Amino acid sequence: MPPFESLADAKFALAAMFGFVLMVVARWASQTRGTKRDSWIALRAGDVLLTEVVGGFLVGYGLGGIIAQPEAVGAIGPPGRIGPPGRFGALGTNLPFTLGIVGAGLAIVTRLDLSGIILRGSTPRNGMSMYVGWDAQVIAPIQAGGYGQIAMRDGMGYPMSAGATAETDIPQGTPVRVIGTKDLKLLVAPIPSSSAADPIDDRTHSKL
Repeated sequence: MPPFESLADAKFALAAMFGFVLMVVARWASQTRGTKRDSWIALRAGDVLLTEVVGGFLVGYGLGGIIAQPEAVGAIGPPGRIGPPGRFGALGTNLPFTLGIVGAGLAIVTRLDLSGIILRGSTPRNGMSMYVGWDAQVIAPIQAGGYGQIAMRDGMGYPMSAGATAETDIPQGTPVRVIGTKDLKLLVAPIPSSSAADPIDDRTHSKL
């Protein structure tokens, strides 16, 4: 194999490995929402982790370059390369970027609560009202009249987080129930200890 192709192979392999590392680091840093690691390492933008998106692009780019060899190499190699078209034709030279975009797109889609978006879009009035009666758990402390974060399961059963407010101070880790909405946030109240349940392990709602 010519030295140039060896370097190209190494470049694509390194890109895929570095992208995978970025995705793992982003997942690790985003375990606790609102922390410095979540903001400055995972680079959270809403529900999307920009570090993970970059990692997804690099993984797709690297895999595309490896799959499309030697077409991708020929596209950036020295002029005068003569030979039959590669097995991917014209797509071969663009495959790394195509798969990179696909990888970045998948990293975004897997972070979005698509079911919630669809359900909220089909609700004629306030889409958040569908969560009234659902049980959750506080993951960021809520001050009376202020805002925090709660974790619960969405309509498809997947864990999700949402902004919430309350009329009393509620510390982190407290089981709560959504009792209404206020200022585009969910209004929650603590669940009596006799009926409290972990919303992440047991998806039980008093009403749908």
